Amino acid sequence: MGEGTSRVGHDTPSPRATAQELGGEIAVVRYELDELLAEFDRRRHQLFDVRLQLRRHALGATLTTVAFVATAAAGVGLGVWRQRRRQRFTAQTGRLRHAISRMTEHPERVATEPTIPGKIIAAAASAAAAALVKRLLERGVDRLLERPGGEARSWNGSQRERRFPKAA
Repeated sequence: MGEGTSRVGHDTPSPRATAQELGGEIAVVRYELDELLAEFDRRRHQLFDVRLQLRRHALGATLTTVAFVATAAAGVGLGVWRQRRRQRFTAQTGRLRHAISRMTEHPERVATEPTIPGKIIAAAASAAAAALVKRLLERGVDRLLERPGGEARSWNGSQRERRFPKAA
């Protein structure tokens, strides 16, 4: 015997004391959550404050901007250099020599007629593009002619009403 403690004589807390203790813990947790939310809000404002971020990271922003500008300038410079190089007489004669050698090696490839399937596809694509452009132009004209009150102006009333009858 003598092992452990008996339950006799121990005070069990009353429900009111338990509720007050839990209320105190809840208040502490709420206070900590309020502090965390305030800190998150402060950091969110700082994150989206562009001027503040530029001040904090001035060196990185400057280096990034310089790198972008240098890359763009190098691309333009390379394009200009290649264009000048292609316009030299020696480059043009080299391209002409290459074209003539291709023509003499494969004369059947020079000025060939398009195949029948190629013609059909080209005609279908042209018709589809024409229909699409016509439809877009019609919609644009219809939107232009609509009044702010919802009524349509009568530019050619009979044609318009045949194509777009008014809902009753």
